[in-house]
Amino acid sequence: MTKDNQTGERIALALSGGGVRAAVFHLGVLRFLAEQGQLENVAEISTVSGGSLIIGAIFSHAGLVWPSSAQFLNETYPALRAKLTSTDLFSLAALGWKGIVKENFRILFRRAKILPTLLSSQWGIYGSLKDLPDKPEWHINATCYETGKNWRFSKKMMGDWRFGRHFNPDVPIANAIAASAAVPYVIGALKFNLPEHGWWKTDPATKKPLEKIVPPLRTLRLWDGGAYENMGLEPIYKPKRGLLACDFLICSDASGPLCMPKSFSILGTLQGKLNSPRLFDISSDQIRALRSRMLMGSIERQEVTGVLVRMGTSMRQFGADLKTLRECLTDEQGGIALNYPTNLTRISEKNFDLIARHGHELCQTTINSYGTSSFLKNSNSN
Repeated sequence: MTKDNQTGERIALALSGGGVRAAVFHLGVLRFLAEQGQLENVAEISTVSGGSLIIGAIFSHAGLVWPSSAQFLNETYPALRAKLTSTDLFSLAALGWKGIVKENFRILFRRAKILPTLLSSQWGIYGSLKDLPDKPEWHINATCYETGKNWRFSKKMMGDWRFGRHFNPDVPIANAIAASAAVPYVIGALKFNLPEHGWWKTDPATKKPLEKIVPPLRTLRLWDGGAYENMGLEPIYKPKRGLLACDFLICSDASGPLCMPKSFSILGTLQGKLNSPRLFDISSDQIRALRSRMLMGSIERQEVTGVLVRMGTSMRQFGADLKTLRECLTDEQGGIALNYPTNLTRISEKNFDLIARHGHELCQTTINSYGTSSFLKNSNSN
């Protein structure tokens, strides 16, 4: 890998899904990086669901540019803390009575179409993919129902290798995020209308255009990116090739544990609870386990420089001494953070601070434990 001598090593962020729980955990991870002066070195961001939600909020709050470390600490983080602790993103309360009357039966059967509107009104998400900065490049991951592949949105392109790719997507950022967060059977698939022209068959490995094509469909259904892979690794890491276009990977995994099955409830969904079908939860948990093992194998074989910051990990698992254990969150507090429900409703200030601190502490401890803290110091000094 080459180094950019002006900005230091290139950092890639993979931010998992997990609703507001994941959004807050990732904010804690980013706060640690900002304290190290490292947000300026972020070159690639790949997100799923909750990760997509919070990165969209960060870009929108910062005027569709990536904030500096100082700006994030002084402006972005406090503003998003205030937003997430005071505002429902997806619920009957978020719609209000006028919204309920306006949306009518879409509340029951076309909830994914409502989410982009709520992203704009509740969280201030605005702009188009083409308005995003060139750096960092942001990959928003969804799952294409028709092809079964990882459908990606970015400033440069959208599509998947089977369907084809479009290299000039003029798509509202809120729509791309909604597709990434459209939990199957809970929010439901987002029906996405495609442009008629500008599609290419591409090389599956390099994404280079091979020949122009006419899209076989004009409308697709896009599901939550977690239906394909909830950790967001696909665009920036390959098991045999390592990292793509970056030097250091931070994979922040705030996926919830596989708990005992819960019954699906329309009322619960309208209250912002995202209880998905049991088979979906089981398959997602297995995919996550396989991806985690692949990534950790690559890190241990030194094919990849980076860390997996996994929510719920105890400081005891890092061999922390008694003094460190007393200063950090307890195992019980870590468990409370991990088991916070996957939803899209406002979070209390107490729970926000708990989950964000959990992300901050785990990122710091994981980086130090794997002997990669010198990477950030060297990167910051360049």
